[in-house]
Amino acid sequence: MEMKYRIYRFINGISLNGKEFVCEDSGEVKYFESRDTAKSWIKEQDPSIDVEAEDLLHEHGIDIEEDDDEEV
Repeated sequence: MEMKYRIYRFINGISLNGKEFVCEDSGEVKYFESRDTAKSWIKEQDPSIDVEAEDLLHEHGIDIEEDDDEEV
């Protein structure tokens, strides 16, 4: 099975809240083929984000995770 990745942030920046995912225009979650393609997309949206940060979630409030169909 080919692994897919998705970009998310916690609603209002609070980890007890659910996750908000980057979505396609259709409203479906946007999936990326690799972490690198997800990082490229982030960098394209906001060049000021250091996508190589050791802790992307802590530094910028967003993160990349492997797709887990059960969570969405």
